[in-house]
Amino acid sequence: FSQVAAMADKEFINDPSQCVDDSLAGLLASSPSLTKIASHPHCIITSNVQRGVPLISGGGSGHEPAHVGYVASGMLSGAVCGGCFASPSIAEILATVLALTSSEKPSCLLVVKNYTGDVLNFTLAAKKANTLHGRDVRIVVVADDCAVPLEKGITGRRGVAGTIFVHKCAGAVAAEGGGVDEVVAAAEMIKNRLLSLGVSLTGVTIPGQPAPEAMAADKFSLGMGIHGEAGVSMETMKGSKGIVKSMCDLIVEYGYDVSGNDQMVKVKAGDEVAVMVNNLGGASTFELYVVANDVCEYFKAMGVVVKKCYVGSFMTSFNMRGVSTSLLVLNGESEKILGWLDAPTTSKAWQMAETMTGEKVPEPSIDLGGEGGDVCEWEEKAMSGFADGARKAIEGAVERLSAEEGNLTKWDQIVGDGDCGITMKRGAEKVKEMIAAGKVSFGKPAQMMSDLAEAAGSSMGGTSGVLFEIFFRKCCEDLKAYQEGGGKAVDEAGLRRAFVAGVKEVELSGGAGIGSRTMNDALIPAAEVCKVEGNGIGSIVKAAAEGAEGTKEMEAKAGRSNYLAFDTIRGTPDPGSKAVQFILEGIASGLS
Repeated sequence: FSQVAAMADKEFINDPSQCVDDSLAGLLASSPSLTKIASHPHCIITSNVQRGVPLISGGGSGHEPAHVGYVASGMLSGAVCGGCFASPSIAEILATVLALTSSEKPSCLLVVKNYTGDVLNFTLAAKKANTLHGRDVRIVVVADDCAVPLEKGITGRRGVAGTIFVHKCAGAVAAEGGGVDEVVAAAEMIKNRLLSLGVSLTGVTIPGQPAPEAMAADKFSLGMGIHGEAGVSMETMKGSKGIVKSMCDLIVEYGYDVSGNDQMVKVKAGDEVAVMVNNLGGASTFELYVVANDVCEYFKAMGVVVKKCYVGSFMTSFNMRGVSTSLLVLNGESEKILGWLDAPTTSKAWQMAETMTGEKVPEPSIDLGGEGGDVCEWEEKAMSGFADGARKAIEGAVERLSAEEGNLTKWDQIVGDGDCGITMKRGAEKVKEMIAAGKVSFGKPAQMMSDLAEAAGSSMGGTSGVLFEIFFRKCCEDLKAYQEGGGKAVDEAGLRRAFVAGVKEVELSGGAGIGSRTMNDALIPAAEVCKVEGNGIGSIVKAAAEGAEGTKEMEAKAGRSNYLAFDTIRGTPDPGSKAVQFILEGIASGLS
């Protein structure tokens, strides 16, 4: 975390004092349907003629795509952008209102997140528009954050990501031509059915400002606000399921204010909801879907019916590494609200979600022949005394490979993509699983090689996985040929020949020879020693180890290391070649 804190000042910005202008310039450059108000460049409106009542929202910048990303037909007509985490001014809000209304069409709705600065500025701007300019400006304040106790102070709950549901639904009513009273009623209905809560693994860095104090490595913040405000509590780090449970437990316990008079109703079995899993800025899409699955499973276990699950970046907080979950309770109005959510919009930031009917798409079942398959379609003769030694050798190899996961990962993070350790361990664990299930034919060398090929191919993935499968398949094929279709048993000469043939096949398939900085720098020397009758396993291991160590001073000609400068990888061994060394050392250890 100290490293994260030290790097947090690295940002894709120019001048921090102009970063909002630069960001909005990029938005306008990529969005020809949007424009700014000349005298107020932080006020973004759509150039398309909007049917119905204009919707305007806004607040501090740094939460993109909120709110400018929703300025589009079917959602917002305009967004007012303040400075970083700072409310826009009364003048900016008023200018946006006047740009989108007229004396002939005086009505509009301001959707405001519940923060003191936002509420005051938007309220005063509305009053000016109404009293000085004859407009009919309404306000709906959204307060959906379950991190703030109802009884705490007079400020009330914060407005967070659930606000986007208000934009979408009220925008749909406006796009249908609904009058201001209908649009306001839709916005009020939605805001009273919202519950949201965020969690974060880090704080947030404002452009040009120093990074916040790093959060402890074993903690996460439950209920952290979208400006980095402290959450409900600091919790001990858990897996995604545990974090989601903490988050959703609090949401369920908090309840929602369907009547608008603080008479809270708790979510319960049988309720229908739309879920939004929102990236707070620094989470990966990969992680979002892990969280989304855990959220859906949580509510499924409760008996709550999830009708839609939106996953993406809807309202962020610069680089905060966190997620939030919002619930929109549909009870009694499901058809109407789902219709609003599905209504068309040209917003690039809104992400549609399919409605769940409860019917699952059938999962096709493909039979690839099972583990080991029937590659050896003949009765192989067992090799006398082979089974016991083979089992010990393979068990030694998989134990050693699993034990070296950390080293392989460390080296691969420098010279590759960081997955070598876990890839090798997956293969090792699969072999152990098959051994335990009696699915490795130790007494029959060719079938054993087929079994190991199946283990590699079905578990490892990546380049290493396919090369190991190629190796074992070729060994199986060569051993079958050596046995003349079952006419004789395998002996030591046959095993040596098969090993050499497997290595050659890997070399031909991958195209890398000695000196390429790949696993072949250990495999090929080992095969050369193996060719010589009388050379034992110790000599073979020694050749592989020397080859692997030699990769430290070798420029890469193949693999991911080929993309890197020599100075970056010099002194670090190729992890694939080290994996080969460890496998052979494990075999030697098992045999001893």
